[in-house]
Order: sequence, then structure tokens, then C-alpha cells
Amino acid sequence: MLSIGAGLFFLVSALGGQSADDALTAPPVLRKAPVKTCTCSDARETGIIVLEGLIVDAEVTLAPDRLSINDRQATIMDVAKSSDNDNDIKGRTRIWHTTSEKSCGVTFDYGRTYEVPVRTTDDGEFETDQCLISPRVNISSEQ
Repeated sequence: MLSIGAGLFFLVSALGGQSADDALTAPPVLRKAPVKTCTCSDARETGIIVLEGLIVDAEVTLAPDRLSINDRQATIMDVAKSSDNDNDIKGRTRIWHTTSEKSCGVTFDYGRTYEVPVRTTDDGEFETDQCLISPRVNISSEQ
């Protein structure tokens, strides 16, 4: 059993042994927001469909080198509503996009509900980018 004096000695030794490194006590450095490198056309696209739903998954594919992933990926949305009155778009739907800022890419958070404007590709797939999304903001959090 240690005496009170020995306990105080160990306490003072531990306190005195802490680092006084300026890097540890300096206030955090706030980083500047990244500069937008994406260039969008001023012309409004026609035929845009707005899908609303919960982000539930993603589909990532390998690049041709088979060692890295493609910048283009699909985010899986559980669509609840769509602005397309001609087609009943509901359920699990892939929305293709890039994630690179240079190519106007976007990212989504799992478990959040978004309104995502999409265009239809020649292959009948949905895709989006910053140019379509920038006037819109995610609408709620489902957690």
C-alpha cells in the first residue's frame, strides 16, 4: 500500500511530465473552403426529374487497372416521390454521378433524405451532378 506522500509524488511527477509542445496547445487551424473548380452552363436543362428519397447504399465499380475505384459511381436511393408524372418511379433506384470536384461530382450521406434532380441518359439511367443540385439542398435527416 502506498503512502499519501508517495501517491502525491507520482501525481506531481505525472503532471510535470506532460508535454509543453506548442503544436499541442496551439488553437486549431481552420481550413479554407475548397474553391469550386466545376464549371456549369448557365442554360437550364430540360427534362429534369426530381427524385425524393432516402439514401441507402452505393454501387462502386473498379477502374480498368482493377486496383482502384472509378470516379463514377451509383448512389442507391429508396425513392418515395418523383416529379415525373408519366412514370411511377418508386423504390430502389440508382443515381449515377462522379465524386470528383473537377468533374462537378457530388456525394451523399447514407440515412439522409434528399431531393435530387436527375437527367436521363441515353441508356435510360439517371445521373446527376453539382450543376443540377447546386440550387437545391438536402431536405431532412432520417436517422
